[in-house]
Amino acid sequence: MTDEHSVDFLKQKYQLVPGQKENKRKKKLFKILGTVFVVTAMCGVLVSYNLSKKFNDNIVGYDGFSLFSSLRSLVGSSDKELTGENDDRINFLLLGIGGSGHDGPELTDTIMFASYRPSTSDIGLLSIPRDLAVPIPGYGYQKINSINAYGEMENPGSGPEWSSEVISDLLDQEIHYYVKVDFNGFIDLIDGIGGIDVYVDRSFTDETYPTQDDLVQTITFEQGWTHMNGDTALQFARSRHGNNGEGSDFARADRQQKILLAVKDNLLSASTFLNPSKLNNLVETFQDNVETNMSFWELMKMTRYIPNIDTEKIHTTVLDSSTNSPLYSSTINGSFVLLPKRDDWGPIKEIAEQILSSQTSTTLSQQSTSSATPAGSNVTLEIQNGTGVSGLAFQTSQMLAGTNFSVVSIGNADSQNYATTIIYDLTSGEKSQELQILKEFLEADVAMTTAGWVFSDTVVPRELTVDNPETLDQTVDFLIILGQNATNLVLQ
Repeated sequence: MTDEHSVDFLKQKYQLVPGQKENKRKKKLFKILGTVFVVTAMCGVLVSYNLSKKFNDNIVGYDGFSLFSSLRSLVGSSDKELTGENDDRINFLLLGIGGSGHDGPELTDTIMFASYRPSTSDIGLLSIPRDLAVPIPGYGYQKINSINAYGEMENPGSGPEWSSEVISDLLDQEIHYYVKVDFNGFIDLIDGIGGIDVYVDRSFTDETYPTQDDLVQTITFEQGWTHMNGDTALQFARSRHGNNGEGSDFARADRQQKILLAVKDNLLSASTFLNPSKLNNLVETFQDNVETNMSFWELMKMTRYIPNIDTEKIHTTVLDSSTNSPLYSSTINGSFVLLPKRDDWGPIKEIAEQILSSQTSTTLSQQSTSSATPAGSNVTLEIQNGTGVSGLAFQTSQMLAGTNFSVVSIGNADSQNYATTIIYDLTSGEKSQELQILKEFLEADVAMTTAGWVFSDTVVPRELTVDNPETLDQTVDFLIILGQNATNLVLQ
């Protein structure tokens, strides 16, 4: 529900209002953290309340001041209802962008669909992968993280509305409110509330974590409870190449949800609400970083529900390409994407419908495949050597001997200048777990050839010349063209 009182601090920020301080954090890869209804609603309330009362130095300035009672009094006895409240389900779209000064400032690094049920205080969070390919009116199939950018390009300020409309159609869910956050200030938020406590499920090390000067560093997290400041939380949320099963975007999304829940716990603690300094830190951090279509009274009314929020009633789901997921990984125009299996969006809509149910609360993140093998023994492969290294296809087939993969043919590709191994999925996503194992084992790119998803010649397999051309007529699940990077894996 949008009106002239909707809160939009980002527009003011990017119009460079006189006196606006330029953000000095120039980190190229500053793409971080998911957000959640609890965090954004609370910070929006605090900002709006602070502005409305015109406090200059301290948000808590009177003896006996009670934040919740005062905020509730602003709502009063109004019988106004939030959009969706009458149906006992309020839906939000939460968007996180890198912001000004970063590569792709309007690309959404984090996308979450959130639902709140007032009668039970249940919250459902669905993390939507940024690599999901979706139809965008006027632009064809593109990654979902580009919707906001296209909207801003067409009409500045309309990015969140574009995103809401497209994702609403995709999920078959009406999106009542959106919240768009510029995460340039998220480190300051976490530091401003004194840090957060996060439980690390499993130890991992990332040896290629990017630094501010375009180099890399090694970061390590040990299993167990860890108190994180803003920088540490950023590393935990952004790491993409960790070992021990933490090297995927899906594991990253799971860690992001952990952080936002930890932020929620800190925000709702007495040590924050009764601390004027921390409250002012929240206001100062978020007043330049939040845009929402919620009006002031709607933000105020949300405070009625905040004390009832219970972590046990927050249900989280992360869409990925694991066996139980309705998605599988592929390549479009040379770019990694996720697509719906069998071109069927129905299961995704069902997940969105059920995210408030504890029975469907799960993380669909991929499991570590360092020692995994497919459950069945009917996975057939054809391996082609796309390098000048003699015998590479044969040696690769020998490495796979004894596993549940069956190599039915080996040969040479028509070209020996492949730099990276490519796996062509000929199963239409039916064997996504096996594909993921091969992808990680061979450090390969993935492409597919299923009708309906071939968008250009760049995703169609090259014509192949093999020692025995008849093998191309055999039915195989995956066609592998070995690239130069395979020599580092096989010839050790």
